[in-house]
Amino acid sequence: MSRRIYTRRPGLFDRRYPGPARLFGRVYGRQIRWAAAALMAAAAVFLLFLVYGSLARRLGSGAALESPLTVSSGTITSSLDAILNSRGLSSAEAVGISAALRKNLNLRRLTPEDEYFIVFSTAGAFKYMYIQKDLKQHFAFRKTDGSFSGSVKPVEVSAVISRFSGAIASSLWESMSAQGVAAAVILDFADVFSWSVDFLTEVRAGDKYEVVYESMVTPSEKVVSRRVLAGLYDGGETGREAAFYFKGGYYDKKGDSMRSFFLRAPLQYRRISSYFSRSRRHPIFKIVRPHLGIDYAAPSGTPVSAVADGTVRFAGWKGGFGRYVEIRHANGYTTTYGHLSRYARRIRAGKRVKQGGIIAYVGSTGLSTGPHLDFRIRKNNRFVNFLKIKRRSSSGVAARHKKDFLAAARKLLPSAF
Repeated sequence: MSRRIYTRRPGLFDRRYPGPARLFGRVYGRQIRWAAAALMAAAAVFLLFLVYGSLARRLGSGAALESPLTVSSGTITSSLDAILNSRGLSSAEAVGISAALRKNLNLRRLTPEDEYFIVFSTAGAFKYMYIQKDLKQHFAFRKTDGSFSGSVKPVEVSAVISRFSGAIASSLWESMSAQGVAAAVILDFADVFSWSVDFLTEVRAGDKYEVVYESMVTPSEKVVSRRVLAGLYDGGETGREAAFYFKGGYYDKKGDSMRSFFLRAPLQYRRISSYFSRSRRHPIFKIVRPHLGIDYAAPSGTPVSAVADGTVRFAGWKGGFGRYVEIRHANGYTTTYGHLSRYARRIRAGKRVKQGGIIAYVGSTGLSTGPHLDFRIRKNNRFVNFLKIKRRSSSGVAARHKKDFLAAARKLLPSAF
């Protein structure tokens, strides 16, 4: 007797049978994933068009920019032709680029401080180039008709504020350098306080300092300038001194100018070998006689500066003083500089000089036992002790700006108040 054997056909929801729900689910899943990928790609392309559209508008309506692009950059360490040739540009392209740049830029005055950027398509076709010099970008680009044109755009710089503080270990220079403070900032800091702090003789270990400065930086992260905005020096010998930049000058926290009528000294000296005295034993004549000045011992050739603005009354040989300069200043003051080795260029009677301007160099001419500067000062033709003159401020913040100055100073350096 035969038996019928029944076999079950896979149902619609059997795992072994891809029914409509499972089949359509797989199909729709693939479509969703493909759609998402397409949307992301479209967004990326749109973003690229925005970026390069912006560049095209920046260069001019004639510029033909395509994406993607490659960039070659560097500094001007050789001639422009050599740079263009090394980047694979033809002689005709080099001529066209140079001609476009030359309309706004002297190509003979390019230096290693100047930067260049050359943009190519991925196929290697030249698109545009610019040279960054003196906060300007000088462009040369190929237009749609194949010709070359040029333009100039200002460099967009941004301000970066830096703040450093510390204590003196050996010298201001070494202590600040160890923290990474730029050399130019250290020199400017010392210059700002040069009327109130003698960094050669008054610095002591443990003295504290603080500096706030501004760096102007290009998009390529090149620092184009730095300026000290505020500084503080708190020393055992000098006391507490603070300075703030405001409307082109530096002022203390009261608003008085940091610039004094006189410099603290007419040169960078090693030591004072002889002080102002009414009865000093002369080193050569061996007799007691007045020494109405100050002898600053310094190496021969050390620059000597005018301690204040004035007019040269005499520059020449004067007996035991050897080579000698005399300068008349405001308020009845006259200063003299003796035993000089030589004079600075164009120093002669009638010459106007500025405070800090070099007038001569240390020597040992005349009656002298070694290289030094004999410095003297008269007030209404009467000799006075320069080290005891009260250094008064030459100016101050105008009353109408005092409130703004104090607000800015407190914000920059709260620790000074």
